[in-house]
Amino acid sequence: MARRRLSEAIRWQIIGMHATGASFKAIGRQLGYHYTVISRLVRKHRQTGAVKDRPQSGRPRVTSEREDRALLRIIRREPFSTSTVLKRAWLPNRHLSTRTVRNRLKAAGMAARRVIKRPRLTDDHKRRRLAWCLARQRWNLRTWRRIHWSDESRFLLHVTDGRLRVWRHRNTAYTPRNIRQTVPFGGGSVMVWGCISHDCKLDLVTIRGNLTGDQYMRHVLEPVVVTHFDNHPLATRPVYMDDNARPHRSRAVVDYLQNNAVTLPWPAMSPDLNPLEHVWDILGRRIQALQPPVQTLRELEAALHREWLQVTREQIRRLTGGMRRRVDAAIRARGGFTRY
Repeated sequence: MARRRLSEAIRWQIIGMHATGASFKAIGRQLGYHYTVISRLVRKHRQTGAVKDRPQSGRPRVTSEREDRALLRIIRREPFSTSTVLKRAWLPNRHLSTRTVRNRLKAAGMAARRVIKRPRLTDDHKRRRLAWCLARQRWNLRTWRRIHWSDESRFLLHVTDGRLRVWRHRNTAYTPRNIRQTVPFGGGSVMVWGCISHDCKLDLVTIRGNLTGDQYMRHVLEPVVVTHFDNHPLATRPVYMDDNARPHRSRAVVDYLQNNAVTLPWPAMSPDLNPLEHVWDILGRRIQALQPPVQTLRELEAALHREWLQVTREQIRRLTGGMRRRVDAAIRARGGFTRY
């Protein structure tokens, strides 16, 4: 049975009763404690003038500071390791728990957090990204606002978030209310093409099936992009940006763009330099927040077009107006990963 702890009020009451001449046994009988508890408390008060418990050392540590630093060196080399793997690599001949590993990492200010995913960058990718940014480092807003940023994105009907968690009791994992139901391949998807600039937003285009170079010209470039560009004077004619996806670099598409538009060269593996990627994120969040949620691909397509129209010019300008910051961030990273 756990010992009853004396509250601070009771402790001072005991000191007061003893000061009036009551014996240890009399105080113990009245308050329901053994007389030795009363005597130890009175002795502590005589020695220290206080009644609070002294600081206790607690359970002794099973690892030294030097061993803790060794753990941090391991985690810097292998940041994706689990606590079980770290326990074996850290002190294989010592009986430790994974809780000890996590406690040491927590004490060092580390915690398991969400992993940021980025495209794989080779040294050649980094060199090309850096060269592209250095060539445009001094561009001002007047230059950047001519750029028309384009991209395609695919939206799943049923998005499964791998970071989803559920609050439940032990041994209730298979209770129906604790199960998140999924469908193969997200239940289907809708692919759309979009284009924005600092001053305008072109119509959203639904891509039927897989995008090909011929489809890209007939359904995107001819009816949307070139028609929009022809409405501008030659001196202020926009500059068209698309990435290096295979349909964008077919010979027919390249020839067509050379004859009908001014294009912006683009470094491979650089979605962080395209502000339109953040617009796709806005659309995705809004679609997932719809109540009731979309149930069919037709509803998903209609919702995408509806939410595209709701993206404001102010939201787009906050993205396109920050291109100098994006470029500077890529230069500081020497063509590597940025926070965008």
